[in-house]
Amino acid sequence: MRLKYKLGLAIVAVAIAICLMAMQSYALWIADFAQEGENLVSVGCFDVEMEEVNKPISLKNTYPVSDSKGLTQTPYTIKLSNTKCTTDAKYVITLNTLTTNTMDNSKIKFAISTGTPTNGTNLGDYAKVSSNINVETGNLPVENLDQSIIIQTGTLKQGASVTYNIYLWIDESAGNEVQGQKFEASINVVSSAVTLEPTVADKIIEQLDTTGACPTVNDDGTVQVTGEEENNGYLCSASDDYGTSYYYRGNVENNWVKFAGFYWRILRINGDGSIRMIYAGDASVIDALPNKSDVLKNGYNDSNTDYTQIGTSAYNSSYNDNAYVGYMYGTTGSSTYEDTHANTNDSTIKSYLDNWYKTNIEDKGLSSYVSDTLFCNDRSFNETNTGTGTGTSYTRYRWSDGPWDSTETQYPRLTCPNQNDRFTVDDEITGNGDLSYPIGLVTTDEVVLAGGYSTSNSGYYLYTGNTYWTMSPYGFNGADASVRRVDSSGTALNNLAYFLNGVRPILNLIPDSLKVGSGTADDPWRIAD
Repeated sequence: MRLKYKLGLAIVAVAIAICLMAMQSYALWIADFAQEGENLVSVGCFDVEMEEVNKPISLKNTYPVSDSKGLTQTPYTIKLSNTKCTTDAKYVITLNTLTTNTMDNSKIKFAISTGTPTNGTNLGDYAKVSSNINVETGNLPVENLDQSIIIQTGTLKQGASVTYNIYLWIDESAGNEVQGQKFEASINVVSSAVTLEPTVADKIIEQLDTTGACPTVNDDGTVQVTGEEENNGYLCSASDDYGTSYYYRGNVENNWVKFAGFYWRILRINGDGSIRMIYAGDASVIDALPNKSDVLKNGYNDSNTDYTQIGTSAYNSSYNDNAYVGYMYGTTGSSTYEDTHANTNDSTIKSYLDNWYKTNIEDKGLSSYVSDTLFCNDRSFNETNTGTGTGTSYTRYRWSDGPWDSTETQYPRLTCPNQNDRFTVDDEITGNGDLSYPIGLVTTDEVVLAGGYSTSNSGYYLYTGNTYWTMSPYGFNGADASVRRVDSSGTALNNLAYFLNGVRPILNLIPDSLKVGSGTADDPWRIAD
C-alpha cells in the first residue's frame, strides 16, 4: 500500500558571528534562530501539523559553554500534532547543516527532549548522511545542504501530539580558532502514515467496564466509592491531571508486570498514557519458590517474609511539626504554610526510595523506560479544618476523613489540587520539578479506588497481609504528624509518621515500554522476552 507523506520544513537560520572580545581569551558568538516559513507537502487526508511553541531563539553575546550551561538557555520548541484524520503517523526530525558553514560541526553541540535533557551530543560524531533530506521516500531539498542528521524519531497515534525542546550551543572545548566563523542549520520534519500496533495501554483501556459496576464519578471529578471491592475485578475511569485515567479495581488478575527483575501490579493508565504500577516483589526470590503460584495468589504473605515490599521505613523520622506530613518539607516552626511545606528537605522515606531507584533502575540503565509522571502528596486541608498547617497547629489534612465518615465525606479523586504537591523531576508545568528520581508512593485515593476501605479486605489486588505507607497526609494532632497507610488487613488507616511500615515503590512506565506478555501472573507484561 502506498504510504502518504507530509513534510514540514521549519527553517532555522543561525547566523553566528564569532569575534574575540578585547582583553579576553574566549570566543564570543551571536546566534539568531528565525522562523522563515514552512514548506508542506501533503497527500490525501494524512497530516502532521508542526508549530512553534515559543518565540524563535535569539542567543546573543554567548561564548563556548558547558553542557549544563547550554541546557539552561531558551530552547527552540516545536509541537507535532496528528489531528486531521484517523491515520497514525511516524515522524523523523532532522537537523541539517549547510555547505556555507565555516565552523566545523565538532564545535557544535545539540540536545532534543520532551523535557529538559541531561547532556548534549556533538554534531561532529555524525558522518555525513545525505546531500538532501531523504528519509525513506521523503525528499525536500535544502539549498547548500551539507549534512542531514536524524536527531529524533517517533510515532503519533491519531489525535496525539508531542512537544520537543531543541538546544544548540558551542562546545566549551572550542577556543579562539572559531572566531569569525559561521554556522547555519535548519530543523525539518518528515512524516509518513503508518498503522501502529496497539500498545499495552491501548489493550488495557479496551477492558473498560461497560456493565455499570464502576463507582459513579461526581461532577467535581471525585469518585463516589461507597464500600470495598473484593470479589470482582474490572477497569474504571476518572479524570487526572493529564486527562482520562483508567484504574483497576477489585480482585484483578491481569495487571501483572515484570520489570527490572521485579514483579509489579498496574494501578492505572495515566492520562498521559504512562503506565502506573506498584512494587510487588523480587522476581528472583519469588520465581525460586516451590509454592510460587500459591504465594502470588495469596498476596505473598506467608507470615514470615514480606515479599511485596523493598523493606520498612519511617515516613519521617521526625514528627513534631506539620512539615513532616510532606514527602518533602520546608522549615519547621515556621509561621506560614508556604515555608512549612516548601519542598526543600527530603523525607526519610523519599531518601529510602531514591537510594533504591538509583541502585535498581538508574544503575541498571533502565531510566529511559520510566516516565516523569507526577506523584501527589496532597497537603490540602479537610473542609472542617481550622488549623494553619504550620508548626504545632492542630491541622486536619484532606485524608483525615474518608468516604466512610458520616460527618465529612471525602471521596477519592485522581487530580492533585496544588502544584506544590505534584511531585515531578523535570516537569515544572504540570508538576513541581522537585524530585531527584521519578519514584513515589501510592495515594490513599488510589487505594480506595482499587478496593480498599475502612473495613478489612483481603480480596483486592493491593492486599498483601502487611502494612505499608501511602503518600497521603492524615493530620497533625498538636504533637505528632500522621500519614495514611494500608493496614495488614487491607484497610485504609493512618499511622504516626515515625512508625516503621512497609515501602512499596511506585513507578510510571512510558506508554510504549511494555511489548510482550498478557498481564497474568504466569505471563506478566514485559519490555522484552
